[in-house]
Amino acid sequence: MIWRSMESAPRDGREILALVEGRVPMVVFWSDWLEEHWQPLGQSWRETTPLLWAPLPPPP
Repeated sequence: MIWRSMESAPRDGREILALVEGRVPMVVFWSDWLEEHWQPLGQSWRETTPLLWAPLPPPP
């Protein structure tokens, strides 16, 4: 897996795999609801600041 800078991450609402603080992988998506931010999947109350991203691998 090749990690990429967040500047190149898609901001169209699709889910991506991101490394966040502490290098923890997490699925996130770009949300523009109320204000623009990276939203962890399944955690509507929380914003995050990813460091790097990669496309999600295909499902098994």
